[in-house]
Amino acid sequence: MSHAPRSDASGRAPAMFDTTSRLVAIVIGIVAVVAGLVVGINNPILSRSTSIEGASIDQLFSLTLGIATVVFVIVQGFLLYAIVRFGRRPDDDTDGPPVRGDTRLEFLWTAIPAIVVFFVGFMSYQVLADIEQPQDDALVVEVKGFQFAWEFYYPEQDLTATEMHVPVDRQVHLKMRSTDVIHSFWVPDMRIKKDVMPDRVTETYITGTETGAYPIVCTELCGAGHAVMRSQIVVQSDADFRAWVASQQTTSAQAAAAATDPALAGRQLFNNSGCNACHALADARAVGALGPALDGYAAVAPDRVAGQSAEAYTLESIVKPNAHIVEGYPANLMPQDYGLRLAEEDLTKLVTYLLEMK
Repeated sequence: MSHAPRSDASGRAPAMFDTTSRLVAIVIGIVAVVAGLVVGINNPILSRSTSIEGASIDQLFSLTLGIATVVFVIVQGFLLYAIVRFGRRPDDDTDGPPVRGDTRLEFLWTAIPAIVVFFVGFMSYQVLADIEQPQDDALVVEVKGFQFAWEFYYPEQDLTATEMHVPVDRQVHLKMRSTDVIHSFWVPDMRIKKDVMPDRVTETYITGTETGAYPIVCTELCGAGHAVMRSQIVVQSDADFRAWVASQQTTSAQAAAAATDPALAGRQLFNNSGCNACHALADARAVGALGPALDGYAAVAPDRVAGQSAEAYTLESIVKPNAHIVEGYPANLMPQDYGLRLAEEDLTKLVTYLLEMK
């Protein structure tokens, strides 16, 4: 028949009980750490990178995580040793011996972390220098960010698109700028993230290694439509990329030929100016939900403001969006700079297009 450990006159459990508890705690801690390491090794934190630059960044991340794990284990080991070796004994109420400085220990715990930090910093610099090394045959893409869409211009091919297409295994040189507020260009699968600034060009490089479509996300809170500021980068074979370029150039030529039709030009402006990110419009294949849907707009515009024509109301709603707030929608939802962003001729085309939506 077992009995609970007896207490001494002071009410404390004997030393054996206290030592056993400490050993159990140590064993549980070791098992938890080992289990965490096993799970982490067999279940990578990051998805597989799909770019050359991303592979280098992942290697740096693994190196940093490995160093941090070793440091964690060593520190926890010293902590457990200190608990067992210097922990208060049940039968000892006296103060511990005074602790004085140890120059050698102080030097070690200052020098070792400094060496580790310097090493990680040096490796980070090396990776950054490698991934931002330009190649002679790099494809140049000029990225423009604005509330709440991305636009991609290919100067060599003289074409503009709302999603990025690139050939596999060829470096892409991104030159990025914003026309309004700060945005941030992030391709999670390629481990590339770069702030996009107004009145300043930021540059980076990506080289896709696997064909497929990968999301582009803005990671800088840039306004009410921030969550829908998305696009994608399509990595394809060189032949498919050339075919895409040819199709886009044909489309651009057709659009130029149709420029005399303001309504057709207006549809292109609607999609390229980011209107499709916030408004739903079947004719433009837009499914935005932040702003009011624009199907049937021509029927409601004439009655929005008494004494104001549909054309004047529509134009003012574009260049001064807070002048007339549609019921159920907050102010400051729409970017305020379309009057500066679009030329007068383009504004006329956009107004004409919207008033064709019956």
